[in-house]
Amino acid sequence: MFKGNPKENEQQRSIKMKKIRMIALDLDGTVFDGDKKVTKRTQETLEEAIRQGIVVFPCTGRPWSGIPEEIRRIRGLQYAVTSNGARILKFETGETIRENCLSHEKTMELIDAAIASPEGVWEIYVDGKCYADADTYRFIQAPDMSQAQLDYIRKSRILVKNLRDWAANEGLRTEKLHMMFERTDLRDRCMEKFQKFSGIDISYASTFNLEINDAGCSKGRGILDLAEHLGIDRDEIMACGDSRNDWPMLRDAGFAVAMGNADEDTKKLADFVTKSNEEDGVAYAVEKFVLNTQQQRINTKIS
Repeated sequence: MFKGNPKENEQQRSIKMKKIRMIALDLDGTVFDGDKKVTKRTQETLEEAIRQGIVVFPCTGRPWSGIPEEIRRIRGLQYAVTSNGARILKFETGETIRENCLSHEKTMELIDAAIASPEGVWEIYVDGKCYADADTYRFIQAPDMSQAQLDYIRKSRILVKNLRDWAANEGLRTEKLHMMFERTDLRDRCMEKFQKFSGIDISYASTFNLEINDAGCSKGRGILDLAEHLGIDRDEIMACGDSRNDWPMLRDAGFAVAMGNADEDTKKLADFVTKSNEEDGVAYAVEKFVLNTQQQRINTKIS
């Protein structure tokens, strides 16, 4: 396989890869453009892949309720991996196939640590929904947040009075504890505190958030579990992403695609760097490696 940017290279390359049977797609910064929209070209490209028998699915840090109509209108989607791999669902029904949640004890330990960290606000993902504490939650407005992100956050959070007590009394197990911050340095300061905890996995998808899952729970584990469920080999999986919480699936997929807008560390994990999310980068990669060629040896011009 190769690493390369289509904008920087004109030479011919040859790579060996299996026929792609599964495409895992991060949403924010990957399938979505800056306005949280899916372009007509990207939608049509993904629907054509599905018609050709490819299993296409979102693999997102969002909970099930956070998957918007922009994704739900793509015809033929059968599965979703949500909350960084904590839950794998059937797309039409929302039925859970597999889950990997934080224990109740670990949930309460993390909630208490979040409450003691005034740098940011905390929320928990439970049964596909996002819950925040009504008394202490504030809607963060970080410099890198787009208006579309702000709108999504305001619409999707369920405010619960005394959320900690509710979580304790209900014995909740959570998919993810999520935090947001006005500044990256505040995020990094808080992350140092959580790195002292055992039994968790820490990642982020932006300059202003922090995502905490159970140890071993990741997008990578999620796509491999779904592949096992469907009888698909690792080498037959393409994964597309742009940020740190995508690293496990980029490492675990047979063919890793980083977006042109990804940070440099994410690009280093990719077999191919496609165009940005503002330039239909997902459609570009799928057209090149899935729709235009379904053969054992691919000859492609990077252009």
